[in-house]
Amino acid sequence: MRLALRLLMLALSLVLALAACPKLPPVSGCAPLAQRCDGDRPQVCSPTQRWHTVGDIACGAQGDRCEVSDAGVARCVPVVEAGASDASDGGAP
Repeated sequence: MRLALRLLMLALSLVLALAACPKLPPVSGCAPLAQRCDGDRPQVCSPTQRWHTVGDIACGAQGDRCEVSDAGVARCVPVVEAGASDASDGGAP
């Protein structure tokens, strides 16, 4: 009876320990603090070389798209509709 109780306690301890483990993305070997777009979601590389998604929703859900700037920053930017005037040319067609 004592053996069965000890085995039950051990099994319960293992289940609780596994439930408490964080679910980390796999190590990818990325450069820490590098950024990219994965589909429609900005991601940043952690110091442990794992890609982590930034934000709770995809850029498209906000009417935006994911883009990496020249400075290497991944972010959601507004989608310019086809045929819309460009502010840099003063609105000329």
